Amino acid sequence: MALRITMAFSDNPRVQPLRDGTVKPENIDLEMLTVPPSDLFYRNLAFDEFDASEMSISETLLAKERSDGTKWDWSALPCFLSRGHVWPNLYVNTSSGIESLADIKGKRIGVPDYDMTAALWFRATLKDLYGIEASDNTWYNGRTIEFSHGGALGLDDSGPRGVEHHWLTADQTLDVMLDRGEIDVYTAFRAGGPVTTGDTTVIDRYGGTPTAGNPNIRKLLPDDGKGLVYEYHQKTGFFHCNHHVIVQNRILREHPWAALELFTALQRSKEVAYERARRAQSTYMYFPGQDFHDQDQALGGEPYPIGIRAMGKNVERAIQGSLEQGLITKPIALEDLYFRTTLNT
Repeated sequence: MALRITMAFSDNPRVQPLRDGTVKPENIDLEMLTVPPSDLFYRNLAFDEFDASEMSISETLLAKERSDGTKWDWSALPCFLSRGHVWPNLYVNTSSGIESLADIKGKRIGVPDYDMTAALWFRATLKDLYGIEASDNTWYNGRTIEFSHGGALGLDDSGPRGVEHHWLTADQTLDVMLDRGEIDVYTAFRAGGPVTTGDTTVIDRYGGTPTAGNPNIRKLLPDDGKGLVYEYHQKTGFFHCNHHVIVQNRILREHPWAALELFTALQRSKEVAYERARRAQSTYMYFPGQDFHDQDQALGGEPYPIGIRAMGKNVERAIQGSLEQGLITKPIALEDLYFRTTLNT
């Protein structure tokens, strides 16, 4: 009888071949659920809900350190199929004096969750390229304690160490604070949608601030950070990988073979998705551009590498960043994070 596993993932095109049944793991009856990342990770942290799941790398590190053995009993798989760059939605107040990332030192920065991996890589980039430490800035957590991933992990008690950090209330939103000049930078500004200020049931609240024609705010990187991502990789060798996959140890203790089977299925799903993307470009475009070529030249031909050999150093930089930024308190070894059968991938 096949092992039945419920796996939750965001709406990720690299997982679509697994979701639609084009790719099927052997001896596993896989039920795929699609959940937005902010809800998905909150449900993992608050309720430990899924057999397997896409999960924030940063928050996995915190859960690993803070687990008392009764929850968050996970092992990770080195499958890195998500990038969550802050760059396309990085906005600044026009009175802040910020013309480039190098000007961010000493500023007030709003992030949805201080502990989220996109914010971790944002701070690592500031340090690696411009020498700006997390402690050089003041941080505002857009999600309330009750709905934040950091709150679920207990950061409302200890907070990030050595960093000035403030929680917003339900009546505050980062878009309005940026518009008023109460913060200088917001890493996840997305205009539009219903106003949810004061709504205690919404994870990421929006205060109604427009971007078009707004004299108080502007996008910092007109190219959505494309040049910066390529520069960071070329100078450091690191990708901004945000999520990997976690599996409940109660499953892996009884079925250790399932880890590599899921790894292989996710790898194959990514490869099928790559091929679909290349076909789709030629199907829709009269004159396909140089985007694939440019990306291959900058990133070495593999934008979503998986496995420890390809990505172990990258994860170690995330672990070091978590230490530098006041999140975890001691290093975590790769062999303590990833399931033993995946360490030779």
